[in-house]
Amino acid sequence: MTRRALAPILLAPLAAAQPAPKLNHFYATVDAETYAAIEASAFLRERFAPFEKRTTVRNDATYSGLYFYGTETYFEFFEEGKGDREPQDTGLALGIETSAGSQSLLAQWQTLQPTVVANVTRQLDAVPIDWFDMTSFTTDTREHSAVPHFRLFAMEYKSKFLKSWHAGAPDSILQADVLAAYCAKLGLAALRKSTMLGDVDMLRIEGPGTAMRQRQLEAAGWSESNGQLRGPNAVVDLVAGAAWRGLTQIEFSLKRVQNTATIALGKSSLRLEGRRAVWTLVA
Repeated sequence: MTRRALAPILLAPLAAAQPAPKLNHFYATVDAETYAAIEASAFLRERFAPFEKRTTVRNDATYSGLYFYGTETYFEFFEEGKGDREPQDTGLALGIETSAGSQSLLAQWQTLQPTVVANVTRQLDAVPIDWFDMTSFTTDTREHSAVPHFRLFAMEYKSKFLKSWHAGAPDSILQADVLAAYCAKLGLAALRKSTMLGDVDMLRIEGPGTAMRQRQLEAAGWSESNGQLRGPNAVVDLVAGAAWRGLTQIEFSLKRVQNTATIALGKSSLRLEGRRAVWTLVA
């Protein structure tokens, strides 16, 4: 047997030895009314979670959005019709927190579709710095995804990123450390202690093509039961349908018990109840 023929056999145990990647973040594309309401909400900025409106300049893309930071997950909203954002565009990013985890996931995903690991940079004071390695399918791009309106990819932060981004940050690739450094750099460390968001716990995504994403999440090590994919820190509920509805509902854990209340945010609504919150984007 040749060395080339042995390669897949040698890669399989390495891939299996790596822990399944966590949920890193999600993004959702909403209508202009909802986007404006989210951006203008004092409740979201001051009580729900640390908030940032930013334009990100990468080596492969430039985009603007609204960002909310939890303990080890975050999420972002984009406005439909801006740039290449189409209604209900949805993204799911997995987080790799072990060295060489990207190569392990590459081996696992290659069994389904051609996959690539690419270096992504981000500008700091107009200078690009290494940000993360992105593992993604070659059939998925920002312009054309194998599952229309629904992207899936994984991130492994570069080991030197945090030191470059914020003085005093630890030498770490852990998402919790990255989010703490983001908030510190924005001057939101104190606010972060008082806001209520813990983390993203569950996402419901509805439409055609979800079966492909299910297979890909399972290949990454997430477990499936009745269409729900369970990862180390979150659940993704994939609901098949004839028409694309995108991300319809998000459930969050809260750091403290909250009185029951419903906050209208454009065409969406956020309901608080005890230690949980549910954000309904599409009824």
